Amino acid sequence: MKQILEQYNIYLGYLLLFLSLIVWGLALWQKEYLKIAPIKWIILLLGSIAFITFFEMAFIFVIKHRYISKENALMILDFLGTRTTSFVNPISYLIKFIFLGLFLRDVFKNPQKKRFFQYLIYALILFELVQVVIFKSYKEYNSLSSTVKNMFILGGMGLLLYKLYRTDSRGIPLQKNAYFWISLGFLLPAIAEIFLEFIFTKLQKTDLLSFYKLYLVRNASQIVGFTLLIVGVWQAKYLRFLPKEY
Repeated sequence: MKQILEQYNIYLGYLLLFLSLIVWGLALWQKEYLKIAPIKWIILLLGSIAFITFFEMAFIFVIKHRYISKENALMILDFLGTRTTSFVNPISYLIKFIFLGLFLRDVFKNPQKKRFFQYLIYALILFELVQVVIFKSYKEYNSLSSTVKNMFILGGMGLLLYKLYRTDSRGIPLQKNAYFWISLGFLLPAIAEIFLEFIFTKLQKTDLLSFYKLYLVRNASQIVGFTLLIVGVWQAKYLRFLPKEY
């Protein structure tokens, strides 16, 4: 059963990678609208995460199909100081802190909010470096960094949704506002994850079967989020009609 659930999670990982490629394809198609908009940071974020995901899945694929010996695979992991592929997680968190922070910094026109998110980026980078250097977070699943990331998303994207509610969009409905879909695309998975992250670390050590079951739920929420992001990028053509407050 554990092997089946693990395989399902791998398949969902393939699907997430495919969805990220769809986002990139749409972004290239709509690049004339995106290159000057804050959404460019979201595109760079998704591209970077897709690269990391591809690297991690390729590493797992090579080990699983024994293209390198188990001994050599363990030697590589021992060199990295871990026995799992979780060593890529800190890189993923740093990328999310930086690019999401830059997106939120640029999407708000208020100078105080801009400074706040700029300093928040520095603080989150410092936090993750402390996690890596002092607490060796790359050695196992790190629920603290994930929780901080989700709180950052909930606060930032929640504030953006409030801005959408308060700002006149010149008659453009929400379903045509790219920022609305992008906010939801990050918010909904973060809401799902924040209830799961607190028990992920313990389950990984004590009950792998339950860990993989909940990870399926987490990956399913990611798929919903990516689908909403695709809708957001698709609606990028309407960005030029939004007022300067956007």
